[in-house]
Amino acid sequence: MRVMIVEPDWHFATQVAEHFEGNGDLVVRETPEDFIEHADRWHPDMVLLSAELASSETLAALQALHPRPVLLLTEHMSRFDRAWSAWQVGGDELLMKPMLHQRELNEAVVSARQNAMLDPGWQRRAQAQPA
Repeated sequence: MRVMIVEPDWHFATQVAEHFEGNGDLVVRETPEDFIEHADRWHPDMVLLSAELASSETLAALQALHPRPVLLLTEHMSRFDRAWSAWQVGGDELLMKPMLHQRELNEAVVSARQNAMLDPGWQRRAQAQPA
Protein backbone atom coordinates (compact mmCIF):
# COMPACT_ATOMS: atom_id res chain seq x y z
CA MET A 1 0.00 0.00 0.00
CA ARG A 2 1.20 3.54 -0.76
CA VAL A 3 0.68 5.79 2.27
CA MET A 4 1.01 9.57 2.38
CA ILE A 5 1.29 11.23 5.80
CA VAL A 6 0.52 14.94 6.20
CA GLU A 7 0.90 15.53 9.91
CA PRO A 8 2.71 18.35 11.77
CA ASP A 9 3.11 16.24 14.94
CA TRP A 10 6.55 14.75 14.23
CA HIS A 11 6.34 12.08 16.96
CA PHE A 12 2.95 10.81 15.85
CA ALA A 13 3.89 10.89 12.14
CA THR A 14 7.08 8.93 12.85
CA GLN A 15 5.17 6.35 14.89
CA VAL A 16 2.64 5.84 12.10
CA ALA A 17 5.30 5.77 9.36
CA GLU A 18 7.28 3.11 11.21
CA HIS A 19 4.13 1.01 11.60
CA PHE A 20 3.35 1.08 7.88
CA GLU A 21 6.96 0.58 6.81
CA GLY A 22 7.19 -2.39 9.18
CA ASN A 23 4.33 -3.96 7.23
CA GLY A 24 6.13 -3.41 3.92
CA ASP A 25 4.12 -0.38 2.83
CA LEU A 26 5.64 2.56 0.94
CA VAL A 27 5.42 5.73 3.02
CA VAL A 28 6.01 9.35 2.10
CA ARG A 29 5.69 12.30 4.46
CA GLU A 30 4.54 15.54 2.88
CA THR A 31 4.24 19.16 3.89
CA PRO A 32 0.81 20.80 3.99
CA GLU A 33 1.83 23.16 1.18
CA ASP A 34 2.68 20.50 -1.43
CA PHE A 35 0.78 17.36 -0.62
CA ILE A 36 -2.17 17.79 -3.03
CA GLU A 37 0.17 18.20 -6.00
CA HIS A 38 2.30 15.25 -4.87
CA ALA A 39 -0.76 13.07 -4.23
CA ASP A 40 -1.92 13.78 -7.78
CA ARG A 41 1.38 12.42 -9.12
CA TRP A 42 2.04 9.62 -6.61
CA HIS A 43 -1.52 8.18 -6.31
CA PRO A 44 -1.47 7.07 -2.66
CA ASP A 45 -3.85 4.37 -1.45
CA MET A 46 -4.15 6.07 1.93
CA VAL A 47 -3.70 9.65 3.07
CA LEU A 48 -3.29 10.34 6.77
CA LEU A 49 -4.19 13.98 7.13
CA SER A 50 -4.22 16.03 10.29
CA ALA A 51 -7.73 17.40 10.84
CA GLU A 52 -6.27 20.85 11.44
CA LEU A 53 -5.23 20.83 7.76
CA ALA A 54 -8.51 19.40 6.46
CA SER A 55 -10.40 22.28 4.93
CA SER A 56 -13.35 21.57 2.66
CA GLU A 57 -11.19 22.64 -0.32
CA THR A 58 -8.40 20.25 0.67
CA LEU A 59 -10.80 17.34 1.10
CA ALA A 60 -12.52 18.10 -2.20
CA ALA A 61 -9.16 18.16 -3.99
CA LEU A 62 -8.20 14.81 -2.47
CA GLN A 63 -11.53 13.23 -3.35
CA ALA A 64 -11.15 14.39 -6.96
CA LEU A 65 -7.96 12.35 -7.34
CA HIS A 66 -8.26 9.03 -9.13
CA PRO A 67 -8.00 6.47 -7.83
CA ARG A 68 -9.55 8.15 -4.86
CA PRO A 69 -7.32 7.80 -1.83
CA VAL A 70 -8.72 6.89 1.54
CA LEU A 71 -8.60 9.76 4.03
CA LEU A 72 -7.76 9.00 7.64
CA LEU A 73 -8.04 12.16 9.74
CA THR A 74 -6.12 12.51 12.96
CA GLU A 75 -6.55 15.04 15.73
CA HIS A 76 -6.00 15.55 19.44
CA MET A 77 -9.02 14.87 21.62
CA SER A 78 -8.88 18.50 22.76
CA ARG A 79 -9.87 19.54 19.21
CA PHE A 80 -12.51 16.89 18.59
CA ASP A 81 -14.92 19.56 17.26
CA ARG A 82 -12.56 20.39 14.39
CA ALA A 83 -11.84 16.73 13.66
CA TRP A 84 -15.55 15.88 13.66
CA SER A 85 -16.29 18.73 11.24
CA ALA A 86 -13.52 17.61 8.90
CA TRP A 87 -14.77 14.02 9.01
CA GLN A 88 -18.29 15.16 8.10
CA VAL A 89 -16.97 17.10 5.10
CA GLY A 90 -15.28 14.12 3.53
CA GLY A 91 -13.00 12.04 5.70
CA ASP A 92 -13.42 8.29 5.67
CA GLU A 93 -12.37 7.59 9.25
CA LEU A 94 -11.19 9.43 12.32
CA LEU A 95 -8.27 8.30 14.48
CA MET A 96 -7.74 10.14 17.75
CA LYS A 97 -4.25 10.96 18.99
CA PRO A 98 -2.36 9.87 20.92
CA MET A 99 -2.56 6.41 19.44
CA LEU A 100 -1.89 4.01 22.30
CA HIS A 101 -1.89 0.69 20.42
CA GLN A 102 -1.04 -0.32 16.85
CA ARG A 103 -4.37 -2.17 16.83
CA GLU A 104 -6.13 1.23 16.81
CA LEU A 105 -4.34 2.20 13.61
CA ASN A 106 -5.07 -1.15 11.98
CA GLU A 107 -8.77 -0.91 12.83
CA ALA A 108 -8.96 2.68 11.57
CA VAL A 109 -7.29 1.72 8.28
CA VAL A 110 -9.73 -1.14 7.72
CA SER A 111 -12.70 1.07 8.57
CA ALA A 112 -11.46 3.93 6.35
CA ARG A 113 -10.98 1.59 3.39
CA GLN A 114 -14.48 0.17 3.84
CA ASN A 115 -16.01 3.65 4.12
CA ALA A 116 -14.11 4.85 1.04
CA MET A 117 -15.69 2.11 -1.06
CA LEU A 118 -19.12 3.54 -0.29
CA ASP A 119 -20.50 6.39 -2.35
CA PRO A 120 -18.41 9.53 -1.55
CA GLY A 121 -21.52 11.44 -0.44
CA TRP A 122 -22.69 8.84 2.06
CA GLN A 123 -22.03 10.99 5.12
CA ARG A 124 -23.84 14.08 3.87
CA ARG A 125 -26.84 12.08 2.70
CA ALA A 126 -27.04 10.21 6.00
CA GLN A 127 -27.19 13.53 7.84
CA ALA A 128 -29.94 14.81 5.56
CA GLN A 129 -32.16 11.74 6.10
CA PRO A 130 -35.16 12.47 8.31
CA ALA A 131 -35.12 10.44 11.55
